[in-house]
Amino acid sequence: MNILKRSGFTIIELLVVVALIGLIAAFTIPDFSKSIAKSHERDLVMQLTTLHGASLIYEAQNGAYWVATNETNIGTINNALNINLIAQDGSTFDYTSDGSTFTFDGTWNGFTVRVTEAPIAPGTNPSCGGGTCPSL
Repeated sequence: MNILKRSGFTIIELLVVVALIGLIAAFTIPDFSKSIAKSHERDLVMQLTTLHGASLIYEAQNGAYWVATNETNIGTINNALNINLIAQDGSTFDYTSDGSTFTFDGTWNGFTVRVTEAPIAPGTNPSCGGGTCPSL
C-alpha cells in the first residue's frame, strides 16, 4: 500500500484565508480613513491654538496685535508672529486684525475653526448672555 504524504495547502484553504483577509480589511479601512480625518482636524485646532498664543505674545510685546487684512500666506504669518507652522495637506489659514482685535480662521476639507480675540467692554461679563448677569 502506497501512502501519500500531503504537503502544502489546498485551493479551498487558500481561498478561505484570502476571503477572511478581505473581510477584515473591509471593516478596518473605513475606520482608518476616519482616524486620519480626525487627526487632521486635531492638528488644525492645535495650530490655531499656537497662533492664538503667538498673537497674545506679540500683543504683549508690541502693545497691539499684528495688523493684517485677510492674510492667507502662512509664511508671512509665521514671520510676523515668530513661529513656524506648516499647512498640512490642503489646510488654509486666514488672519485679520485691526490692532485691537484679531480673527484666525483655519480650514481643512470643510472643517473650519475660528479663533477670535477682542477686548472685553467695561461693565460687561462675557460669561453671561448679552454681557449682563441675572441678579441672585
